[in-house]
Amino acid sequence: MKITYQETPKKGFRQINLYTKDSDKKSDAKSKLYLNFKVEKEYSRRGYITLVRSIVERAKSHKIEKVCIAFADIAKFDVADTSKEEKAHLLTSNLIIGQYRYDKFMSEKKPNIKEFQIVGRLQPSYKKAAKEGELVARSVNHARDLANAPGGRMTPSILAGEAKKMFKGVKNVRVKVFEEVDAKKLKMNLFLAVGQGSVEKSKFIIVEYKGGAKTARPIVLLGKGITFDTGGLNLKPGKSMDEMAMDMTGGAVALSALQALVKLGVKKNIIAIVPAVENAISGASYRPGDIIKSMSGRTVQIGNTDAEGRLVLADSITYAKRYNPKILVDMATLTGASLVAVGDKASVVMTKNRELEDTFRTVGEKVGDYVWPLPTWEEFEADIKAPFADIMNIGKTRYGGCITAGMFLAEFAKDLKKTDWVHLDIAPRMESSGHDHLEKGATGEPVRLLVEFVKNYR
Repeated sequence: MKITYQETPKKGFRQINLYTKDSDKKSDAKSKLYLNFKVEKEYSRRGYITLVRSIVERAKSHKIEKVCIAFADIAKFDVADTSKEEKAHLLTSNLIIGQYRYDKFMSEKKPNIKEFQIVGRLQPSYKKAAKEGELVARSVNHARDLANAPGGRMTPSILAGEAKKMFKGVKNVRVKVFEEVDAKKLKMNLFLAVGQGSVEKSKFIIVEYKGGAKTARPIVLLGKGITFDTGGLNLKPGKSMDEMAMDMTGGAVALSALQALVKLGVKKNIIAIVPAVENAISGASYRPGDIIKSMSGRTVQIGNTDAEGRLVLADSITYAKRYNPKILVDMATLTGASLVAVGDKASVVMTKNRELEDTFRTVGEKVGDYVWPLPTWEEFEADIKAPFADIMNIGKTRYGGCITAGMFLAEFAKDLKKTDWVHLDIAPRMESSGHDHLEKGATGEPVRLLVEFVKNYR
């Protein structure tokens, strides 16, 4: 969808008016589409986001391809602690996110909005913010394209190719892809074990962006890239498997967030790491009960082959140590237990740094990618002790599965002595729900959260 900016509406566009119950609604019905929204004294940011997406929803339901709205109309709503610039950013970003539909394989495509016109004299700062909102939203939608692709159309090799395409010819960016032979030399045995049952070769994807000073320590964005997850020998039930092409959402988010940050010209050194693996079944699959030596030297007893994401992330955290990062943020559709813990409206955040925990919550509420904290108390470390190895890849009980998964990663993050570590379990936000006012499929969260956080991180 194209967004254009005009002082007065162009011909051929349907205009949207927002009004209160007491407002005058008289107008030419052929040229205007009226939307009635309950007026609150003050909107939350999430409420404002829902308002914008509802506009898109209504326009699509009327099969309108060209829509215009006066910025003054949408900006008049009182949104708590939100400037006009921020409203402009939220407006354009959610117009684009709301308009998105994954219809790549549809022989007949439904009508969709082709152009959205924002009318009025926008101050330069408003327009700049709106353009930034567009840019970030397009990266969100790129993450959705990657995550929505069927498992056979988004293998580790294809994902590695997509990473190269995304950054081809981009200044200060280098893409490296390690093959299985390279991972073997590095002793990434956990990473290799998960993929050994698949005919698809595992790929370890690294994208290095040098936008800051040479000596500045980088920010590492680590995304789980399980391109399809059968559960391995601990096979998932059929209904739990049909959406597991989206299990690489963390990797899609890491690449797309970096893409946005590069396009914004953020002056920081940032590295995206995506361990891309297919967790499949064959005679070569790793087994429950196997004991595997990780890249860090710790031994891991396999309690369940469907707890595979934490294994590939563990070796990735150890690999990231060589960069001496200032902060490492991992994001993964890691556990179904996270939905039990927080529902489907927020991702889980876990970190031992309380200030960072608060920052992620605040930034999440600012952009609409909500996160909610779970504890990392040392008492939970006992829950992942193994009888025959250093640690187990599942907890000792069925309780607190989201926490024990995070504590497994924390065990490897200990080696990052002077590095802050933040874990985001994004399984609750992997795909849209009715309250999102989005089309079915991947949400692309938390691209916006990561972009906003990295931009302002010191």
